[in-house]
Amino acid sequence: MSEVFFASAEAPVTELEKWYQPEQSLVYKLGKLIDESGILDGISSGDLVAIKTHFGDFGTTKTLRSVFLRKIAEKVKERGGKPFVTETTGLGMTKDRSFATGRLMIAEENGYTQQTLAAPIIIADGLIGLDGVKVKANGKHLKEVFVAKAIAEADFVVVATHFKLHFRAGVGGSLKTIGVGCVTKTTKYDIHVANPPRIDREKCTKCDKCLEICPVDAIENYEINLEKCVKCAGCGEVCEAKAVVIAPWLVGDEIAERIVEAAKAVIDTVGRKNFAYLNFVLDVTPHCDCHPYSGVPVIPDVGIFASKDIVSVDKASLDAYESEKNFEKALLKEKYWGWTSPKRLISYAEELGLGESRYTLNKLF
Repeated sequence: MSEVFFASAEAPVTELEKWYQPEQSLVYKLGKLIDESGILDGISSGDLVAIKTHFGDFGTTKTLRSVFLRKIAEKVKERGGKPFVTETTGLGMTKDRSFATGRLMIAEENGYTQQTLAAPIIIADGLIGLDGVKVKANGKHLKEVFVAKAIAEADFVVVATHFKLHFRAGVGGSLKTIGVGCVTKTTKYDIHVANPPRIDREKCTKCDKCLEICPVDAIENYEINLEKCVKCAGCGEVCEAKAVVIAPWLVGDEIAERIVEAAKAVIDTVGRKNFAYLNFVLDVTPHCDCHPYSGVPVIPDVGIFASKDIVSVDKASLDAYESEKNFEKALLKEKYWGWTSPKRLISYAEELGLGESRYTLNKLF
């Protein structure tokens, strides 16, 4: 049974009349949580340490606060590590979030800079999101996974996840942060879509926009050469005639299993002992931070969960969410979880040996 450590977001009601109580800050509690849980004890002097998070998009207002990431970076430095904060590009070739340049602009607008984070920012999969290391997956769905190169080259990875709901995966916890957030566009496509893109010749108007946007010249005579195609999905974005077929977009158990298979490939590449997980169950919105807006949180802030076990930390976070009884939660469960599989993320990860769903919870603060 794995250990999960917890720092509560609550401050004692009996202490409200006191003014100066820095120990009640969740930033302060995070530092203590890291120290007392020992999740960073595997960092050695000189290690390159990736702090993986999500910068959101233009207009997102409920992303993880930069002060939390700064505290993590400081704790990495105390152990002699060299931290960098990292994210990958988004699927597609037309939006700012689909390129490293845009990701950095989004990060800055949302308050993430080298100055605020006390660590440099590196986009892990390169300028256009194709810089990765191909590894064998041998999964039920995925046979190969392209791990973002800066993640593959890191000595240690701290996964700093804003835990929230997600309309395809059910929840966005550490499994999704690793499985979707630490791979290149090619694997992001394979996670979300069952078949490679193709061109419907009857609908094609030969406008050539797909040829212009393809980064690898994979479109020949208005057909997609799948040996060249990197599945960036750019051709589908620019085709006004809808001649580029990208389908079906997956939901339910299958996308959950694909996320887990990708996560396993990432973990196997870096080494299971070289990961630490922090789930921030704060501002739990009804959708991912990749949306260009943020909804009203559906439950009160809970706190921060820490573990070396990715399955346990996600299960503890999901249990905390499900323990909150309110109308919004019931509505969202009916709306989203009828066609998504948050619990399949947990069970399949356990089946693949990534961790344990049974855990002991140690409330530190």
